[in-house]
Amino acid sequence: MLHPKIVEELYSVRFRNRGFKRTPVLYPAAEKSFKRFLINTIGQNVFVMTTALGLDVYYKSTRSHTDFIKKNLWLFKDKLSLEDAELQVEEQEGEAVLHYLNRVIDTLIEHPQLFLSCCKKFLQHYRDSGIKTRMIQLLYSTFESHLQKLITDEKTPYATKIRKLLLDSELSHYTLIDNFTSLSKQSTSAIRFN
Repeated sequence: MLHPKIVEELYSVRFRNRGFKRTPVLYPAAEKSFKRFLINTIGQNVFVMTTALGLDVYYKSTRSHTDFIKKNLWLFKDKLSLEDAELQVEEQEGEAVLHYLNRVIDTLIEHPQLFLSCCKKFLQHYRDSGIKTRMIQLLYSTFESHLQKLITDEKTPYATKIRKLLLDSELSHYTLIDNFTSLSKQSTSAIRFN
């Protein structure tokens, strides 16, 4: 069972370009600056990730900062991307954040190259996040357990590559990737960490 305090204080904001554009919402340097800005204003419980689909911001707080995030994103956009500034914005809170993360993974499976790229990026961002807060651990645990289920059910493109990524990532604390008992224990301990 998920710890209710972490889940009820979980929020996400997703920024997407209208249509399918390969232009990122924020370029890498701007993404790092935006993340530092959010950590300084909201706190350590912030996870920011840019993909080919857009920009995802996850955070844990006692109140919503979504309007603040939406208003301040524009400070970090370059001039070229400001010209095409119309973005779709989706907000989630509570347990809906975790369900939505799983739904995004399921949707990406229909685009194998994009799926593999997003998996690599998520794992890299998790590795690069200096402080592994409970919120970040919960996001990773949700991501990993959903991937494991898809791999086990043989519904994942690039299953072998994703298995290797998970094993090589030094994030997994188990040796047999198909062993759901081990994964279940890991997820349970990560969730009870709070």
